[in-house]
Amino acid sequence: MLERSKFSLIAATVVGAAMVLAGPGCGSSGNGSEFGSSSGSSGSSGSSGSSGSSGDLFGEGGSSGSSGSSGTVPCTGLCLKQKTCPGGGTTSLSGYVYDPAGKVPLYNIVVYVPNAPLAPIASGASCDKCGAVSGNPLVTTLTDATGHFKLDNVPIDANLPLVVQVGKWRRAVTLPITIQECKDNPLTTAPLKDLTRLPKNQTEGNIPLIAITTGGADALECFLRKVGIEDKEFSVGGGAGRVQFYTGFEGTSNFQGGATFTAAQPFWSSIDNLKKYDLVLLSCEGRTDIGGKPQAALDAMGQYANMGGRVFASHWHRFWFDAIDDKGGGTEVSPWTNLGAWNDAPDPPDPITADVNSTFPKGKAMADWLTAVEPLAQNGQLPISGARDNLTSVTANTTMWINYAAGPAVQYMSFNTPQAVPDDQKCGKVVYSDLHVSSGVGDKHTQPWPTGCKTATLSPQEKALEFMLFDLSYCIQNDGKPPVPPPPVIK
Repeated sequence: MLERSKFSLIAATVVGAAMVLAGPGCGSSGNGSEFGSSSGSSGSSGSSGSSGSSGDLFGEGGSSGSSGSSGTVPCTGLCLKQKTCPGGGTTSLSGYVYDPAGKVPLYNIVVYVPNAPLAPIASGASCDKCGAVSGNPLVTTLTDATGHFKLDNVPIDANLPLVVQVGKWRRAVTLPITIQECKDNPLTTAPLKDLTRLPKNQTEGNIPLIAITTGGADALECFLRKVGIEDKEFSVGGGAGRVQFYTGFEGTSNFQGGATFTAAQPFWSSIDNLKKYDLVLLSCEGRTDIGGKPQAALDAMGQYANMGGRVFASHWHRFWFDAIDDKGGGTEVSPWTNLGAWNDAPDPPDPITADVNSTFPKGKAMADWLTAVEPLAQNGQLPISGARDNLTSVTANTTMWINYAAGPAVQYMSFNTPQAVPDDQKCGKVVYSDLHVSSGVGDKHTQPWPTGCKTATLSPQEKALEFMLFDLSYCIQNDGKPPVPPPPVIK
């Protein structure tokens, strides 16, 4: 266990064998985001630090952020405990990062050893561009398409601090082992493997503040439960939980025997309401419900995404992008333009087998990841129940992730916002799914929560959404380029 006298931590909390840096973390950009401005080349493991003055790891006067580039911080603390191994060898840590449930390994999660305190993560829409992480990272890497990571050149020490993070999901622990010099130190057996999953509650780390609207045709609230967020983290809007409910058209409206949720329309019609949240998840309502989405709501949702908000919209929430009622008519105008070809074609057969678009780096990673984690989704093909055909094609302004060519029916697409700015000025992200996520799994979208959540295992299409959820949480970058880890900060 790390000694408080040795390390001046920010609100450290002991959880089992781990010490969690409970102050949620921001990058050095000062805008409340974990990731600072982009700095280009990253490197994956840092370099040996054999000189410099000694000092405590998290001691007084240390920098709590990072500048987004290497060569800015002197070698102190754990840096002094890195060693050059003979014959080109290295001292490494390896393992897998899992979802909060500890079941599914995750792609593109940042893993690093900090050499300074972690700065707090502020909730709310913020312009999180890829670059630096807080804590003066000493060595950094990303998980691959199987969820595996390997950190090279780690310090030789006992109770080494380790951080796993994607966007505003962050968990920081100390490892209850002594690192063995010039060999790999795997974290793949119990209880060590439990330390490299994302937090399931606020005592374990930082969870993004998520608003979820319920609906009469889907149950995204049950999906989040299966991802592993604990029930105590679900609350009404403005409550203490990190997932907060609002009632959409014909969706569940209350806790079993408890509080009633606030209506969705006043929530999403105000930018002041929306901007408090990191992510907004919109469960399909069974129709466009044009009466519940006045122009003020479309304008506010567009403004929210443009300022750094993240939006996931299921099926009939198509209305935010193609403001035409499913019954025809409507005078509202979408905040986004030229995304693709929309229609109300008959539903595709049920089920279908759709193709994951492997023509861009993250799409290829998604196909490989699904092959690794889901026996029924192999070699870039995904079985889907409850597919719909509201989006037949996309433009160059969007990224198509999953497509049913026989429809044609695009099942997943995304785009970064604001639309009319260069990539390095984009701040937010929107994902649209033209399917019912909970279709075929037995969850009930109209029963009081959580009694409607009948299943505990993610279906193949729910696993695809899990990939998209954590990608939606990630810092904003051009999806046509492969992600790179934030650079180590060392002089």
